[in-house]
Amino acid sequence: MKNRIICCILGLVLLASSSLPVMGATEAQLKVEKQQAQTQLEQTNSKIDQLSKEQTQIQSEINSMDGEMVDLMIRITATQNDIDQTESGIKDTEKNITDKEAEIVETEDKLEVAETDRDKQYKDMKKRIQYIYEHGGTSAWFNIMSDAGNIASFLNRAEYAQSMHEYDRDQLKEYTALVEEVEELKGALEDQRTELEDKKTDLETQKTSLEGQQNDLEVQQNALQEQIDARKAANSDYENQIQTARQQANEISNLIAQQEAELRRLEEVRRAEEARRAEEARRAEEARRAEEARRAEQARREEERRRQEEQQQSQQQSSGQSSNNNSNNNSSNNKPSKPSNNNNSKPSKPAPSNASGAQIVAYANQFVGNPYVWGGNSLTNGIDCSHFVYQVLKNCGVYSGGYTTSGGWRSLGRPVPSLSQAQAGDVICYSGHVAIYDGNGRIVEAQSSRAGITNNRSASSSTILAIRRFI
Repeated sequence: MKNRIICCILGLVLLASSSLPVMGATEAQLKVEKQQAQTQLEQTNSKIDQLSKEQTQIQSEINSMDGEMVDLMIRITATQNDIDQTESGIKDTEKNITDKEAEIVETEDKLEVAETDRDKQYKDMKKRIQYIYEHGGTSAWFNIMSDAGNIASFLNRAEYAQSMHEYDRDQLKEYTALVEEVEELKGALEDQRTELEDKKTDLETQKTSLEGQQNDLEVQQNALQEQIDARKAANSDYENQIQTARQQANEISNLIAQQEAELRRLEEVRRAEEARRAEEARRAEEARRAEEARRAEQARREEERRRQEEQQQSQQQSSGQSSNNNSNNNSSNNKPSKPSNNNNSKPSKPAPSNASGAQIVAYANQFVGNPYVWGGNSLTNGIDCSHFVYQVLKNCGVYSGGYTTSGGWRSLGRPVPSLSQAQAGDVICYSGHVAIYDGNGRIVEAQSSRAGITNNRSASSSTILAIRRFI
């Protein structure tokens, strides 16, 4: 029994020492993964900042180019207005030239009429002068005058001749002045027409220059538009990259949050496991001390019994030594041997028939400390969890069916809703394991090859899948 207790304590210590590194390794690995995720998140956020700066620069360039585009459009519009005004000026000038040419034609007609009148007047005057000259010259004027009958007639004739002479002279001057005036008007109109034609040429030259400027501005506009389109495409690409990076950052943040939650859960599990191991160690220590006290008490009682037997033998020998030698010798030869104190050979109590829950637990507790053997079916030499429950319930007369696995016990007996309603002797089913409830929050079970058959674990130490009742 002492060896079994020591093995139980060593098993608990080994179990505790083996569970810690696994939990610690999981927690350490999770911390490493969290640190890697945080590093990746920082890199992703840095990438987002860099992309945002580059996108801002691209947007600034787009805004600047948009301003240049507006200036170009204003200049193109202004140039087009200048071209339209120049074309209007050319049309007005052409109309003025046409008008001037009409005026010149009209003036030429007037000049022709004036010259004709002047020439006619000049011819008439020459004819009169020729007539006077051919008929005596000055004597002709004298004869005309001398034919007058009286002074009044003479004066009238003289005045008439003078008037004729002045009229011819005035008409000649008038026609000469008119010709000169018309010629000057024609020259002025010709000059105006020349100026208008020069103005038209200048306007056409200006229009050609403006159209060249407009073409240059349109070429600049097209080139600038291509640059703007390229910048906008780059800006859209940056936006897509930023959106992708932000989505990655959100996913990494969610992953970190999950890792932190898992670390907190592992911390709670670790603390609970440490508390459980401390409690198991405390109970194991109490069990060890109780066993030592029990063995000490048993040794004391054995020693007391031995002393009493020695005293009885000494008294018997002193009272009948001389008279009963032969009898004592015969008695000594036929005396039975001393009973053995070997605890390991102590038989277990038989199972009660149709036992209660407490009797089932008491019967199962007899085998605490015996070994666990996977697939085994011996309560003393080695057994696994499902065979242990099968043998106990069968021996106690509460189960008459055949053997079943740990999963099979979930569908046998009557269901119990929860652990708070469980009673001693109920069967508790876990994932891949089955045990007997002791009614006080613990279970009697064939736990593991290290622990053997135990009765010190909490019924809620693992997730309960089912509780079944057979009494």
